Amino acid sequence: MQIGLLPNTEWLKGTVELSPRGEIVVDERGQTSVPGVFAAGDCTTVPYKQIVIAMGEGSKASLAAFDHLIRTSAPKAEAVAEAA
Repeated sequence: MQIGLLPNTEWLKGTVELSPRGEIVVDERGQTSVPGVFAAGDCTTVPYKQIVIAMGEGSKASLAAFDHLIRTSAPKAEAVAEAA
């Protein structure tokens, strides 16, 4: 039995890219059309809407978000050199 075939993403319209079915469009890392915003689970364009898939996708998106924060939050090399 399946329930909830349409994702509850109405509130995201105009914020991130949605598919014609209302799924949040993500890349292979869970990144949405908005830099620094990640999504995972049944509400995304990832195939095979199953709990175990959603758990793995959530883990992958959280690692990608962590990587994004590290790379965008670090001071630029020039600023560090000037401060020294």
